[in-house]
Amino acid sequence: MSPSAVPDWDDTPIRPPNADEQIGWAGVPLSETLGYYGVIKRPQLPTNDRLGFKPDYASVDVNNLVSQFIVPFGKSVEQQDVNAIINHIAEDGYWKDVELLTWDIRTLTGHDNISAMLTERLAVTGIKNLRVSPYIPSSLEVLGEDLSFVLFHFEFVFAHGTGIGAARLSPIAARTGSAAELADISSWKLYSIGTAIETVDGWDAENGDKMRYQKAKVQDPLGRARTYRQLREDEREGRDGFQPTVVIVGAGHTGLTMAARFKVLGIPHLVIEKEDTAGYSWGSRYASLSLHGPTFTNHLPCLPYPQWFPTFLPAQQLSKFLQLYAEVMDLNIWTKTQLDGKGAVYDEKSGQWTISVTRGDGSKHVLHPKHLMIATGISGTLPNVPQVPGMSEFEQNGGLIVHSSRHKTDPAWKGKRCLVVGAATSAHDISYELVENGCEVTMIQRSATHVMSVDKSVRTLFKPRERTNRRDGLAADLMDQSNYLKQPFPVEYELLSRGQKIARDLDADLLQSLRDVGYRLHDGYHGGGAYSMFLFDQGGFYWDTGCCKLIAEKKIGLLHSEIEHFTKDGVVFKDGTSYQADVVVFATGYMNSKSAIQALIGDEMAKKCHERWEKGNAFFVGPEGESIINYCPLPQKGLYSMFHQFAFSRFHSARLALRIKAEELGIDVTPYGNKPLGPSNTAAGRAPR
Repeated sequence: MSPSAVPDWDDTPIRPPNADEQIGWAGVPLSETLGYYGVIKRPQLPTNDRLGFKPDYASVDVNNLVSQFIVPFGKSVEQQDVNAIINHIAEDGYWKDVELLTWDIRTLTGHDNISAMLTERLAVTGIKNLRVSPYIPSSLEVLGEDLSFVLFHFEFVFAHGTGIGAARLSPIAARTGSAAELADISSWKLYSIGTAIETVDGWDAENGDKMRYQKAKVQDPLGRARTYRQLREDEREGRDGFQPTVVIVGAGHTGLTMAARFKVLGIPHLVIEKEDTAGYSWGSRYASLSLHGPTFTNHLPCLPYPQWFPTFLPAQQLSKFLQLYAEVMDLNIWTKTQLDGKGAVYDEKSGQWTISVTRGDGSKHVLHPKHLMIATGISGTLPNVPQVPGMSEFEQNGGLIVHSSRHKTDPAWKGKRCLVVGAATSAHDISYELVENGCEVTMIQRSATHVMSVDKSVRTLFKPRERTNRRDGLAADLMDQSNYLKQPFPVEYELLSRGQKIARDLDADLLQSLRDVGYRLHDGYHGGGAYSMFLFDQGGFYWDTGCCKLIAEKKIGLLHSEIEHFTKDGVVFKDGTSYQADVVVFATGYMNSKSAIQALIGDEMAKKCHERWEKGNAFFVGPEGESIINYCPLPQKGLYSMFHQFAFSRFHSARLALRIKAEELGIDVTPYGNKPLGPSNTAAGRAPR
C-alpha cells in the first residue's frame, strides 16, 4: 500500500466507518465528544478567538491578582454564599472535587450543576480560612499563543480536616483585554477549580499521625515481650485474632500503593496476591520491558525511587523495588493466595464482608473486612490469542506460537524467522528484543499506530516534572495536587493536541522515515496522541525506544494483512500471500471480556456497580469525564476498584484512604447524589465480548 493512501494526523484511521451508529449515542459526531464516548461533551477553551481579543498577559502581576481574588472568593465560600461563589466562576466553568465536598470524584460543569452541589454540600463541609498555598507559586500558564491562564493553588480547613485546591483564572469578563482591564479582578473568572481532601482529624496519608499513633518505643500490645520481627510475623500471618479492616486483591503497584496508605493511617489491611511475589506482573513480562513513563513521575508514596535510577525504569528493576517496598513498608501480603470472589457476601447490617481465601499451603481462611478492594489491573489477565486454523499443525512441526504476556526470547532462536502480530507497545518492544537476539523479524501492522519518541518528545513534554522530589523542584504530592486538580479530564483532553503539535515537530524526521516504508500513522483522537486514546482504548500507540529506527531501516519487516491460516512452516494471509516462520508472537492484548469486578465477584455485582468493559471506554469514563468505577465509592458499599498509572494511583490512593479513615472515625461520608452514569446498557453502545 502506498503511504499516501493513509490519511495522516486525522481521526479517520482509528474511527470505524459506522462510528456514529455503533459507537456512542447515535447521531453524535465524534468531533463533539471525547474519544468514542458519545456523552462527554468537549469543552470550549477560553482562547483569544472565543474571548474576542488578545489579552495583554505580559502586564499581569500574577501574585497581586491572585491575592486580590482569593479574599472575596474565600469569603464567599466561608459564608456559604452560593450566588457570590457562582459569580466568580465562568458560565461553562468546571468544579472538580476529590473526596471533600462530595465524598466522591465528581466534575460539575456549568452554573446550575455547580450551584446545586454547593447548595447541598457547603453547609456540611464547612470550608474556612481559604488561602493561597505557600508551597506552590502562582504563575501565568502559557499553553499557546492563543491561550493562557493564571494558575494558583490554595489550601483551607473544613469540618473534619484540611483540604487543598488548584484553580485557573481567565479574563472572561473583560471586553478588550487591556492592561487596565486585566488589573481589575472583576475581569477574571474561574474557568476550572479543583478541591480535594488532604487530612482528616489530624491524619495525613503520607505522614500518619505521630503524636497519637506512634509511641517512642515499639511495644507488644499483648504484653508478651515479642520483638519487632515477631510482632510483624504475627500480624502478617493473621495470628492473635488479627482481622483486617481492608482486604486488597492484587499486589501490583496499585494494590501496594493503597496498602501503604492504610499502613500510614493505622488501618489494618491485608493484600491477597495469587502469584508468589509482590510486583509479579511487572517482573514476569518479556526481559527487555521498560516503563515508557519517566521514573520521576512514578514515585511510590512515602518511599520514592533513588534519584540515580534510570529515567525509564526496567520492569525487572521495578518488580524488585516493589518487593522491597512491600517489605520496608511493613505491608501485610499473602502470596500464592486465591480469593473466592463468587462467594463474597456483604452484610448491610454489620457493614462487613464475608470472604474465603485459600493460601498456597491449601489452608482456607474466612475474613470479615469492612472494605474489599480490587486492584487486579485494567489490562485483564486472559490473553487475546486469535484462534486461527492450522495452529496445531504449525506447532506439531516445531513452530512456536506465544502471546506477548508469556513471551520470553530464547537465545537459541538466533537466525529464526519471527512474525509479530500487532503494532502497539508490546509488539515494538518484542520486535526490538528479537532483532537484538539475532532473529529475522517481520511485524504485522493491522491498523494505524500513534508514535512519539521517548528520547525527544516524551522527555520534552514531561520536562516541567523532571525535578520532582529534587531540591529545586516540587515534592511529588505537590506536583500531583497541580496535575489532578487544576483541570478535569475533559479540559485536559482538549489541551492534549497542543502538546502533540510540539511532539510532531520534534519527531518530524522519525515519522517521515516511517511513512517512507509504508508504516501507517495516526495522531490519536482529535490530534491528542496516546493519552487521548489511553482511557478509551488502552492501546494503539507506541512511545519509541528504538524500534522505529529498525523499521525505517527495514531491519524489521512490515506487513499489512491478517493471517487466514497457519501451514506446517508458516502462515498464509488473507490476500493469498504466504510467509515462512519459526515463531509467531501475538501482541494482540487481552480479551477483557470480563472486567475486574465481573471476573472476581460475578455478573450481578458488575451490573450493580455499572462496570461494563468495552472497546471505546476501557476506564469506565462517565458523562462528567471521570471514571464511575476507579478509586470512587460504588453502589455496593464497602467495594472499590482501582487501576491506573503510578502518579494517578499515588494521588487518588491518598484521597480514598482518607475517605475510609473518615468513615472509621465515624464521619458521615455519604456521597453527593445524582451522579450521571451514562447509557443504561453499554457505555459505548456495544455489548462486551
